[in-house]
Amino acid sequence: MNPADQRINDLRKTFPQLGIAALVVPTQDPHFSEYPPEHHRVRAYLTGFTGSAGTLIVTADTAGLWTDSRYFLEAEAALASTGVDLFRLQTPEVPDWPNWLTLHLDRGDALGIDGRLLSLTEETRLRSTLEPRGIAVRAVRDPAASIWPDRPPVPANPVTIHGDDYAGESADRKIAAVRSAMDKAGAGAHLVSTLDDIAWMTNLRGSDVDFNPLFVAYLLVTPSNATLFADPDHFTPEIDRHLERSGIRRLPYESLEREADGVTGTVLLDPDRTSVAVRKMFGSDVAVIRGQQPSLLAKACKPITEIEHTRTAMQRDGVAMVRFLMWLESRVGESAPVTELEAARKLTALRESGENYVSDAFRPISAVGAHAAMPHYSVTADSSVRIDPPAVYLTDSGAQYLDGTTDITRTLAFGEVPPTFREDFALVLRGMIALATLRFPRGWAGRDLDAVARLAMWREGRNFGHGTGHGVGYFMNVHEGPQRIAPTASDTPLEPGMIVSDEPGIYRTGEYGIRIENLLVVREDESTPFAEFLTFETLTLCPIERSLIEPGLYEHKELAWINAYHERVFTELAPHLQREERTWLEKATKPVIGAE
Repeated sequence: MNPADQRINDLRKTFPQLGIAALVVPTQDPHFSEYPPEHHRVRAYLTGFTGSAGTLIVTADTAGLWTDSRYFLEAEAALASTGVDLFRLQTPEVPDWPNWLTLHLDRGDALGIDGRLLSLTEETRLRSTLEPRGIAVRAVRDPAASIWPDRPPVPANPVTIHGDDYAGESADRKIAAVRSAMDKAGAGAHLVSTLDDIAWMTNLRGSDVDFNPLFVAYLLVTPSNATLFADPDHFTPEIDRHLERSGIRRLPYESLEREADGVTGTVLLDPDRTSVAVRKMFGSDVAVIRGQQPSLLAKACKPITEIEHTRTAMQRDGVAMVRFLMWLESRVGESAPVTELEAARKLTALRESGENYVSDAFRPISAVGAHAAMPHYSVTADSSVRIDPPAVYLTDSGAQYLDGTTDITRTLAFGEVPPTFREDFALVLRGMIALATLRFPRGWAGRDLDAVARLAMWREGRNFGHGTGHGVGYFMNVHEGPQRIAPTASDTPLEPGMIVSDEPGIYRTGEYGIRIENLLVVREDESTPFAEFLTFETLTLCPIERSLIEPGLYEHKELAWINAYHERVFTELAPHLQREERTWLEKATKPVIGAE
């Protein structure tokens, strides 16, 4: 029997004791992390699918996994021969999983879900769909506990101080701003579950979560106290002194329930980022104010100190990228071929050799040909192939530095390219430039801007299935909210200081994928009688593959942007390079003929 079949069958055996007819297994942990610690990767343990987005539904006689277009190919490969059906979200005639459940459960049945993983918003949505059909929603606790032998423990690695020189603002001032927002909302307490907000508010960083410098904790803020609930193993005397100076006391992680039960009056909870289990910790007489947690927007709008540090980190990252691209160009086609995995490791090593490097920002994408057509392909020792000409190669990677977080994608070609490639490349680059050069009225959200990067493609019948951009943290999560540029993004307006990615793409299944990505920061532009306008500043510094730019496929203003960008890349990076590297970069950023 396939391991996934055995594990899911073992899970089904717990249903009678739990009093449920089906179970939902989400991706997230109790803190709604994008990359949960291994202890909480129950869905991956049960199915073998490790993508960062996906929901598993298990009933008495069937199992299905719902995921989005980024992971269709990866999920299909992982679920083959497991008995788990793949449901491709946002494709014709594929229902979302709550509506699917109404067709596969009977009146009187109960759907189970770990209450620590169910947000208040999702609970409301589930109940509105299922309860009219007579299907109950039942919060259960850790249903995988009895079927997962040798389960990794919840991590409790030591934390470090992210000093005020980097952070730009002290922890006590950040907490004071949160208290001010609580007062305006009429809340006597505020509970924060999300690890990036806790790290930001306390000016601490950790390593409990892959790729994100975070530590497992909760934070409860009242007018007179801020209490951090975390495993004592996180802390040293130095960290305790930092907490004391910041007006933060600490208690064991398990103490939250007791402390929450003592709260009276009102509590502010973010319904998208607070679980049903946490809500139940507060007494039934405590009134809940549902609203976005104040730290979310404050964290997203970086102050000038953080932007300046990020510019320095981008410069350092650009140097690593130039050295990588130069190395790769020299190796491809040689007698000792380069593989996808070797290339990914080389880029990590080059970043690691620079200052302030802490870790990769996510699992690097290093993909050739058909692998590049999978937007979130993850190279492994088993999947890695050689980068042999002719080849289209896509590298999407980033780093966590003490002074910033980076995320960059470049597409390269070695040897002859398919007939459609240069036109597709031009459409992607034109879309990226269109967004990077956009001026827009203040108050517009990312969803209002997403089509700008797609218009050139749409005219030629092309499109891509992921969003154009995501928010990026500051030595924090590489995917950060609330800002996002996508058709289904929230209505949160883009504000000065927000960092977003700009990464349109075109993917031809089985052939190649093209994506070009820079990071942008929102800046004030000018006020006119019509509106206050904002614009973007490009932060990323790295040449775009010049040999793939066919001038006749671009407008003059687009070629002018490419030349100006490349001139800036050379000017800012050259002083940090060796002579041979400067010579290579000078050639890579040579002006494209055809611009006015």
